[in-house]
Amino acid sequence: MRRLAMFALVSTLAACSMDSTGPNGSVAGTYTLQRINGQTLPYTFSSGLRLTSDELTLMSDGTYQDVSRYSDGTSFVDDGDYSEYNGAITFYSSTGETIQGSVSGNVLTQVLNNYTQVFQRN
Repeated sequence: MRRLAMFALVSTLAACSMDSTGPNGSVAGTYTLQRINGQTLPYTFSSGLRLTSDELTLMSDGTYQDVSRYSDGTSFVDDGDYSEYNGAITFYSSTGETIQGSVSGNVLTQVLNNYTQVFQRN
């Protein structure tokens, strides 16, 4: 369940930008999860698992790392590659998952398994 919850939160965005997404035209940077399905964190899944924070770091080399932390003290780390073009972003997790999203200015949005996750660039 923790793995499924993590994928529901994989909020992983990165560089390789071809548009003016950020001040230097790059989506690279660190993003903090703000909301899941419109609800601010902490977010409690139907299983009772409670997500307290999620930080997604997009590197300029097209890789990312997403760290999810839970109220029981555990954390889950996902990493992989990403590509971005004209505001559409795709994450390719090392677990084999592919996550679609969008980025506009400092806001990154991911939709996965009926969860909409909204991240804000720090």
